[in-house]
Amino acid sequence: MKNYINRFIIYKKMQNLSPKTIRAYTTDLNQLTNHYDPTNGTIDDCFVNYTDFLIQTNNYKSNTKKRKLITIKMFWNFLTDQENLQLMALPTIAIRKEKRLPKTLSVLELRRLTSSVNDYLPSSDKKRRDHLRDKAIIEIMINLGLRISEISNINLSDYNNGDLIIHGKNNKERILFLTTDISKQIINDYLFCRKEYTPSPNEDSFFLNKYGNRLSIFGISNIYKKYRYLSQINSLSTPHYLRHSFATQLLNNGANLRDIQELLGHSNISTTEIYTSVSSTRKQKVLTLYGFRNNS
Repeated sequence: MKNYINRFIIYKKMQNLSPKTIRAYTTDLNQLTNHYDPTNGTIDDCFVNYTDFLIQTNNYKSNTKKRKLITIKMFWNFLTDQENLQLMALPTIAIRKEKRLPKTLSVLELRRLTSSVNDYLPSSDKKRRDHLRDKAIIEIMINLGLRISEISNINLSDYNNGDLIIHGKNNKERILFLTTDISKQIINDYLFCRKEYTPSPNEDSFFLNKYGNRLSIFGISNIYKKYRYLSQINSLSTPHYLRHSFATQLLNNGANLRDIQELLGHSNISTTEIYTSVSSTRKQKVLTLYGFRNNS
């Protein structure tokens, strides 16, 4: 078995793969040999034993298991195609994808974030202009739960007095609404100063960078990092935390999953259901309303 593995690694090195990839292949196949019994077992038995092990073990995350299975499949193809071994077909395996709990900011952190934006004192006209833009971006992120790519893609023609057309994944559009006068005023304040970015007459981008062009996702991420630092909230948080926080707050306050799915632009309700795992407030409400002791 080890001779086969050595020849496979040499074969892969000839494909100019990175040293990191070669090391990963070597590690995976060395683990495969732990399931090979040269006295009583066959190579077919080895593959079956190892794949069974990957299915049952909790030592690896699903992505690691999938990578190891890819290595095994490549090695099997090498043995049958290059070494002309007659092997049984590999068993079909489906590795269940792990559901990661969405990471959120607390209500207190959201308040500190908005306070840091409101309390920021720009020291020049350009910084005042940027501050109004940044304030509008944070307002939309918190109140509409948009992806930063969706914010970057907003055009002037998409906005009308609080109504906003969102261009989501796979060119899927949805309409969202800013429902408070405060939110609308923050947006209007930015739009009033947007001309200070001196955009070209044909520039339809809603949010602009200092050159008068469309603000990129990297620019939006940097804006979030600036106010994350000023507000001293979770230093590991990203703009996507605001999207998760938006959904979790809706669920905590009684919104149903179908409505949240539509607001977030999820194609599948199963994607939205993950928020039920972090909605502790809603769980407490359900138990209070419907628990046996509270209704007896």
